[in-house]
Amino acid sequence: MAQGKYRSDIDGLRAVAVIAVLLHHLNTNLLPGGFVGVDIFFVISGFLITSQVFSEVKRNTFSLKGFYQRRINRIVPALVTVLVATAIVGAFILSPVDLIRLNVSTLLSLLGVSNVYIWVKYGNYFAADASEAPLLHTWSLGIEEQFYLLWPLFIVVLYRLAPRYVLPILALGMVAAVGASEYATGVFATAAYYLLPTRFFELMLGGVLAIYLHQPRVIAKLTAHGLALAGLLLIGFSLFALNANSTFPGVNALVPCLGAALLILAGSGDTRSRLLTSRPMVFIGLISYSLYLWHWPLIAYLSYLEIPIDLPVGAMLIAVSITLAWLSWRYVEVPFRRSGATWDFSRVFFRRFALPALGLATLAVLSVQFNGFAQRFSPDVSRLEAMTLQKPSEIRKGCHVTNALYKTEPDDACRLGAEKEQLDGIMIGDSFANHFTGMVDLLAKPDNLSIMDYTMDSCPPIIGYTVDMSATYAEHCAKRNERAFNLIEQNHYRYVVLAAIWPREAIAKDIVEASIKRAVEHSDQVIVILRNQHIEKAASCPIRHLMFDTDHSCTVSRSGAAPYWADIKVKFPQVHFIDPNQVICTAGVCSPMIKGHLLYLDDSHLNEVGSRFIGRTLLDRGYSLLHDPVADPSNAVTKLDASVHR
Repeated sequence: MAQGKYRSDIDGLRAVAVIAVLLHHLNTNLLPGGFVGVDIFFVISGFLITSQVFSEVKRNTFSLKGFYQRRINRIVPALVTVLVATAIVGAFILSPVDLIRLNVSTLLSLLGVSNVYIWVKYGNYFAADASEAPLLHTWSLGIEEQFYLLWPLFIVVLYRLAPRYVLPILALGMVAAVGASEYATGVFATAAYYLLPTRFFELMLGGVLAIYLHQPRVIAKLTAHGLALAGLLLIGFSLFALNANSTFPGVNALVPCLGAALLILAGSGDTRSRLLTSRPMVFIGLISYSLYLWHWPLIAYLSYLEIPIDLPVGAMLIAVSITLAWLSWRYVEVPFRRSGATWDFSRVFFRRFALPALGLATLAVLSVQFNGFAQRFSPDVSRLEAMTLQKPSEIRKGCHVTNALYKTEPDDACRLGAEKEQLDGIMIGDSFANHFTGMVDLLAKPDNLSIMDYTMDSCPPIIGYTVDMSATYAEHCAKRNERAFNLIEQNHYRYVVLAAIWPREAIAKDIVEASIKRAVEHSDQVIVILRNQHIEKAASCPIRHLMFDTDHSCTVSRSGAAPYWADIKVKFPQVHFIDPNQVICTAGVCSPMIKGHLLYLDDSHLNEVGSRFIGRTLLDRGYSLLHDPVADPSNAVTKLDASVHR
């Protein structure tokens, strides 16, 4: 592409990307795979910026200062505008912990590392609490800015060392990057979504295409139409075939990226898509950066205030987003870019980057120092929030591991229950087993039991269970379970504790039964901890009640247990069941708050306070890890029968 040649079809492609993201965020059912709009942006960015950089490198006019000056002028003014506006609104409505996270995020967003912070603090992009993070979407800006710290230098060095082989070397590197992304996505799913190494190939694809098109290429009209059609089909397929459960990025991300690349290639000649070059699409494309920045904080704050996004609200949100986007494009993006081009680098850097960064850093420090300005709300808000910060996975770090660490051997220091040298048993299972460790620690003490916990994310102790697992996760879980059950067979533990988010489907009966049988045959006693009740907004609802004095109920009706448990109880009468819902639920109604204790960490997982509260309550009622109250007809097994037939 010739330097400075405007491509209206690329603005149209930007419009496709931002519309996909916007509709997906409004309602995932509209476009299940709409999140790939970000990947389309990556390809466009890689193409446009590499076109400019490579042209300058070839003319020997490339300057790092000039490059980063353009990046600051292009990215920072609109970003700072949105960050400040978001922080101002957050000061009025966010809880203390959420305000701290927001104000730290504002600084890290400007510094280009918010993707790392969001990965650590929120984890899964599609998790319930992530939907209320006002700056969640800035993770993609972090990817871009980190990429552009490396990419220009790489192009310069490669061109100087092997000018004739730049394209083949980059093409081979891109293939390797796709392979690395596919592998890492299977092993480190959450990290792969947010971090640069697994996204590198997406921007790189645009860069390789830019270098390929640096030499004029003749593309026949029919060929251009064919390429455009193929590109649209690939993007359309991704928008509807991919969803939150799809492994991503990896090869799945390559599909929309190739679609975007084909559309850019198709428009590199004289033939341009009428759809992409239409005035409405070009307009949306021009304001797409600001539209991307503005739309998500609006959605996140509506979600935070529990305002449903129905059709009227959604239409109004789109209108407000476009209006704000146009205003910031017209009065911030364009004028700041023009004026910044006449300044020297130091002036641009200090006025447009360093000073805003200092201001946002001050805000972040003050937020931490004053505990999120907790005095804005009742002291009970901070008390409950403190409970949600007690995460069993962090407390039992090393005893509970991620899927990638499936080869981790049991640690003899990972003990629950009685403090003694002799080990009495082992506890295995997934993250639900991990969140029950506080409860098990208390319930094991009356019987003087020492139980070692050996748990792993997303790996229930069910041999052969692979539902909703990627191929790599399934393989790792299978090996982990085989190791755990081999330990049970080799050591013949007196007690084996099995806990998980047990599947509810009746079809899982055979493999659940087979797994329990294997544990029963090689131990003296098996204890099964049933899954606790899922409650939407369990961790946030009680807190928002205090903050906003709402009357929305946080309780839900109790769900029935999996239908196979009654049969397993008959077949294995020696198995002891522990049901945490005996504490969480009363008369068929389940609450995340019991006697001033907030039990949950998110919609399903318990926090450490909740886990131990359930354990203490069961102890007070006469339960232990091995025994139910002798004269209590409403023990776990009896209640299990009732819930199965409910």
